[in-house]
Amino acid sequence: MAVNLLDRIHADPTLTGRFGKIVLVDALQYGVQRIPETVLADPRYEFVRGSIYDPAVVSAVVGEGDLVIHLAAEVNSFTQPQAGSSDDAVGYLRVLADTRIGRLLFVSSADVYGVNDSADLVESDPVRPTTIYVASKAAFEAYLSAFHSLRGLPAVVIRPVTIYWPNQYAGWLVTRVITQAIAGEPISITGAGSVRRDWVHVADVCELLVKAALHPGDDVHGEVFNAGTGSEDDVLTLTRHVLATVGRPESLITFVPDRPGDIPRQVTWGRKARTAFGWAPATSLYEGLDATIAWYQQHSRQP
Repeated sequence: MAVNLLDRIHADPTLTGRFGKIVLVDALQYGVQRIPETVLADPRYEFVRGSIYDPAVVSAVVGEGDLVIHLAAEVNSFTQPQAGSSDDAVGYLRVLADTRIGRLLFVSSADVYGVNDSADLVESDPVRPTTIYVASKAAFEAYLSAFHSLRGLPAVVIRPVTIYWPNQYAGWLVTRVITQAIAGEPISITGAGSVRRDWVHVADVCELLVKAALHPGDDVHGEVFNAGTGSEDDVLTLTRHVLATVGRPESLITFVPDRPGDIPRQVTWGRKARTAFGWAPATSLYEGLDATIAWYQQHSRQP
């Protein structure tokens, strides 16, 4: 997602001109550097390999009045359930507060709401994490709330629903289903495929982050904002659409037991974000899904 946000910023002269320096910090947990060389060659950008939770790293790259966009996450919550839970969030936030940054945007997840049957999740709904990964997101939100109250840390929390995009981490559902369908490989779906999700395209989330970054007032500090389309569909229907689009049979679908911690339903219209930032998602699920399928079809033919 960071590269997508970088593309959005890099392509907009009004944004690149607003910031004297853009520093990209990444521990490269998956061992892949995806920042375009054209960006790295631009003197306005600097890449630092390291963890933001390392006090030496964050102290070196963050200054007074800076905008910090926190996208760091460990997504392997089922195979590595403790990953991310031991990071020194308090030490990191203490450095940001001491430095008197201008704003911190933290990308959390609508997964923090856990099991629910809401047709439109709102920010005041109970937070009930069902995995260690999501619990770490909720805990970080709690630390942000405390630092905002005690130190005035200008933090804004964004809780997007399931994000998808081309060239996404291979373990995520949309990417996995598309790549397996193109290859003609079996596609495993948990349960009966009845899990319902509100999927939002990464470009729409990036646009929200830009709007939140440029918001002129401090009225959004200490606030939480959901980000979603307000539409939902089940995993089986999405998978059938992918198979039909690439010309593969539905017999590729196999059903496996539900994973512990999975959430049966998640959808939000994100009214609060729409009102505060004048934001609205521009890409419908199947428009974005078809574009994503086309991207993978094009790139799968490359040697």
